[in-house]
Amino acid sequence: MPHTWSVERHADIKDDAQPCRILLVVSDRQRHEQMQRCARDHLPGCRINVSGSYVDAMARATRMETHLLVLDLSLDSVLVPALKRFMARLAPLSLVHVFDDSMDSAPGTGCDRPSIARLKHVVKAMASRRPPSH
Repeated sequence: MPHTWSVERHADIKDDAQPCRILLVVSDRQRHEQMQRCARDHLPGCRINVSGSYVDAMARATRMETHLLVLDLSLDSVLVPALKRFMARLAPLSLVHVFDDSMDSAPGTGCDRPSIARLKHVVKAMASRRPPSH
């Protein structure tokens, strides 16, 4: 059974504001914490949902508005293209970012790794409401 963590809501969200909604698809607790910290640091007030599987993410995406979907490639890279196509049909304005740390020189350490830097870039682009350049 995949792990699912609860929705996070921050006190600085105003009731009349539409906070950015992020769905993190990740099963490893350490990776989850890194991704969530990056989102909180660069997109204050965002609502973060975490799903432990791609199948659960697809089910959640049909019930919630998602502005940014972050897929952890370490879960099952074979399903990434299918989930990206699904999200493109379901929510064409949502950004989809595939988190891949396989090329980082020291996986699991530090916030200056290339994979975290790419995630920060995407989250900052969400904060300014413009699509990131890839």
